[in-house]
Amino acid sequence: MKSWIRFPILICLFIVMVICININSEENTNRRNKVLNNNIEFTGYVTDLRVSNNHAFGIIQLKLTESSVNIFNDSLQSGIYPYKILGDVAEVYTTISGDLDYNDTISVKSKEIIYEQTESHPKYISGLNVIEDSGNIKYVKKKTFFD
Repeated sequence: MKSWIRFPILICLFIVMVICININSEENTNRRNKVLNNNIEFTGYVTDLRVSNNHAFGIIQLKLTESSVNIFNDSLQSGIYPYKILGDVAEVYTTISGDLDYNDTISVKSKEIIYEQTESHPKYISGLNVIEDSGNIKYVKKKTFFD
């Protein structure tokens, strides 16, 4: 085979490989996040914030005003749930907005988090995912308010 034809063939193979990996990764993420279809809902106000050095990932502690359950402390074989509830206190493990402040109201509905509007920021909604990054899991285990 001529040398000038090898390069385009290698580029095409590389592109196909990247597409296949992305499709497989997206399917795995969607399958993994199905565990968040659990009808867990709670609302509370921020009592503490802890932010890691990993892209603003952190722990939001809430004093609950409403909750569909008294305890949610389930575990997964791979990764951790993005929230935990014990009594009237909850933790949410997610990327923390820079303008989030103490006493802001947050609601969680299974796999989404809703930041209520305040003077410092508008209302916004963000998705929650199973936490799989080993650095984030270590951070949660080290800095959790529970245990």
